[in-house]
Amino acid sequence: MKKRHYSALSRDDVKLLGQGTDEDDTPIAFIHNIVSTTKIQSSVMPINLQYVASVLPNSFYDKQKFAAITIRIDSPACTVLLFSSGKLVLTGSQSWYKCLHASLRVVRMLREHILGVDFFVEDIVIQNIVGNAIIDLEGGKTLNLERMYAEQCSKCTFQKSLFPGLIFRPDNSPVVLLCFESGKVVITGGKCVEDVEVGWRRLWPTVRRYIE
Repeated sequence: MKKRHYSALSRDDVKLLGQGTDEDDTPIAFIHNIVSTTKIQSSVMPINLQYVASVLPNSFYDKQKFAAITIRIDSPACTVLLFSSGKLVLTGSQSWYKCLHASLRVVRMLREHILGVDFFVEDIVIQNIVGNAIIDLEGGKTLNLERMYAEQCSKCTFQKSLFPGLIFRPDNSPVVLLCFESGKVVITGGKCVEDVEVGWRRLWPTVRRYIE
């Protein structure tokens, strides 16, 4: 299968967010996880990860296994990877603001525990937004992934013997769907919340055809 390229929404697509009708039965998409990257600048570069790990609470570092410190934050709840270049990778947040909050908290922790060195946040970029939706299947119905794959095979990856989910990569879509027979749908690949909400709404008419 050819590699998928991100396709941003147009202005007309975004307008769909405010045009819901009583007949719109699209299952609600909830944001589950945001993966973002942050650039931290420091007055001393590169950042000495070995020293940082020795003084920073809730952190773990093993340079033989991975080139970043793992930092766990409880509020907002997320996991952060800190590289010596100052790059942060954040996972587990549900909004851009929580990503910003977590980044600022890491900077504050570094300032508190590494005296004489200044740190500040330079940039935050969302790399991927993961959402999920649950299709309400009644009367023993399921999502027929075999038929979906047969009819949409050029846009799908499906090997039931290896993994029970079908990956649906539509053309000109900001998101990719991971569909399960149970009706659970994981929506990934978006760069903003609108990608998840509008991208899912656009794809729902196709997905609903395979409820049997």
